[in-house]
Amino acid sequence: MEKSLARKTGRARRSLISEEDRIRYDRILLEMMKERALHAGMIGCYVSVRDEADTHAFLKWCFASGRKTAVPLVKDGTLEFHEITSFSSLKEGTFGVMEPYEGRVVSPRELDLMFVPLSAFDKNGNRTGYGKGYYDSVLLPSMHKAGVAYPEQRVDHIDADPWDIRLDEVLVPEI
Repeated sequence: MEKSLARKTGRARRSLISEEDRIRYDRILLEMMKERALHAGMIGCYVSVRDEADTHAFLKWCFASGRKTAVPLVKDGTLEFHEITSFSSLKEGTFGVMEPYEGRVVSPRELDLMFVPLSAFDKNGNRTGYGKGYYDSVLLPSMHKAGVAYPEQRVDHIDADPWDIRLDEVLVPEI
């Protein structure tokens, strides 16, 4: 499936998920994310917005347990990560996403684990985001790259370009 169609399909399906299913999915995803994060030194994580798979509970767990956590802000056509220890370090930024306004800048090379948002994904680890390529610009072979998604966002195949970075796994709650 062509990327723009996969993106549109995934986003449309995600928007139709019932509140009840979303709550169940997010509860399962939280446990999956915590399990992956147990042995990571520095964790990169998106701050969910609108109907994306929720990361707020995971970030709250990171802060409470003292996990080193960095979140992105859009800067100069890419993402810049800042280490934060609470939600009070965030303010509304690009595209209505909560972004850090303080905290130590963290190089992508310091991130052991990256939780990546997506609009659609396939069984081969290909993903579509929102079409700007921000995450592709910071994903490295050395980090573990995990998409966070709902089952409805799965498509059969995404026509990936050579510059698209594949995920190592996609965390998907199966109910």
